[in-house]
Amino acid sequence: MSRVTRERAVALVATGDELILGAHADSNSGVIARRLLDLGFEPRRFVVLGDDEDGLVHELLELAAAHGVIILTGGLGPTLDDVTRHACARAAGVALESNADVLRDLKALFASRGRPFAAANERQALFPRGSRVLPNAHGTAAGFELVIAGARVFALPGPPREMMPMLEESVLPRLAEGLGASGYYERRSLYLFGLPESTFADMCGAWMSRDENPLVGVTAQHGVLSVSLRAEAPTRAAATAVVEARAGEMRARFGEWLFSDTDAEPHSALGRVLLERKVRVAIAESCTGGLASEKLTRVPGISAVFERGLIAYSNGAKTALLGVEPALLAAHGAVSGPVAEAMALGAARSAGADFAVSITGVAGPDGGTESKPVGLVWFGLYARGGVASEERRFVVRERGLIREFAANTALELLRRAVIR
Repeated sequence: MSRVTRERAVALVATGDELILGAHADSNSGVIARRLLDLGFEPRRFVVLGDDEDGLVHELLELAAAHGVIILTGGLGPTLDDVTRHACARAAGVALESNADVLRDLKALFASRGRPFAAANERQALFPRGSRVLPNAHGTAAGFELVIAGARVFALPGPPREMMPMLEESVLPRLAEGLGASGYYERRSLYLFGLPESTFADMCGAWMSRDENPLVGVTAQHGVLSVSLRAEAPTRAAATAVVEARAGEMRARFGEWLFSDTDAEPHSALGRVLLERKVRVAIAESCTGGLASEKLTRVPGISAVFERGLIAYSNGAKTALLGVEPALLAAHGAVSGPVAEAMALGAARSAGADFAVSITGVAGPDGGTESKPVGLVWFGLYARGGVASEERRFVVRERGLIREFAANTALELLRRAVIR
């Protein structure tokens, strides 16, 4: 958001040769960014660096010129390639000093585990002079807070199981102190399904202008549009009013595609509806091979309403497991509306379910024809005695993406049928 001051602009820096070489992905920065947004900070830069002390010193000084907060993850271990503490001290123009309390606690921790305390571990008790130590109850690498060129720098350990508690217990509370003096932020989320991102942008029009308040952002994945609204105002009540007003307008404009304002995934939204309404469902899958069923079983307690998922990949399985007539398969082919309907009906009957959905399609990369191209998927819906079918032609051509789109579509079609 262009109105955000330097004080609230944040840069996130992940360090480690393993990140640069592709052995591991940076799983920390996205999580940290989301938590900072909740406080009204704006992440503006994501940086990934190797274990390069000179490079990190240069990056810290450059980032400090435009950001009020810098959060580092990684490089706090005991080995020579853990350079974060040394780089921070150089960038701040201060010396490193050993913290007697941290050194004592480290030695006690190693002794309690029956492990020798190597001299290399003494590096983890070194901190830039003037820094504030951030305790680590889940590992040996304590973090620290330091001011570098006017920016507040927080150095956190790389492992998420250590980083997250430190972020929640030591960093976010510090950042939250005194925020009221410079305004309040409120955020809302909306989740849409089945609407192309470009169409969403056209329908939003000026709402997506970068100088609008609230600021509207959107990301797309596997058919889901995650829409974020972020409002700024002098008081919390005013910020809430601004964001709620726009959220209401968007719900009215995009109601046809809106599936939740709390559940970011179709399986979560469906699971909540099923558990609230206590209706039993079944799923029959061909091209998705059980993916839709697997997604639904991620919902805690779903066994109370999800009776069964059936994978009927071959024509023979469709007949044996779901009662699809061979003549129907011969007349229309496995990827067709009539077969999708028969699959849904067979799944509902076998499970005694109130609702059922089926999926049959061409996931590719081979097997497509002119009349049934790769990306064609038919869905069958059984709803309390009635049966219907719907067709989708997914423009993506990668097999895994087609399966993801198809599974999410089936779950959303089932949710709409249940609430209708």
